[in-house]
Amino acid sequence: MNSHFCKVGKVSPNPSKITNLKDLEHKYSNFIEEAYNVAQTDRSLSDTLFHEAKKLKQKILNLEKYDSKDLNAAF
Repeated sequence: MNSHFCKVGKVSPNPSKITNLKDLEHKYSNFIEEAYNVAQTDRSLSDTLFHEAKKLKQKILNLEKYDSKDLNAAF
């Protein structure tokens, strides 16, 4: 088998993509606000923003589940 495309053990996490809970909460609130603002003019964009907000909410809930010390997210 050719190991040309195998990345197991060769990929490390990108530290610039690791964010903290406060950043995720801020992004979540921005997505929700923007989706609400464009809901009357561009329904497809609004749906896309709500979908992205839903994915961020799930990430926030997963972070809270694994790191519950002094974390407090309000939805």
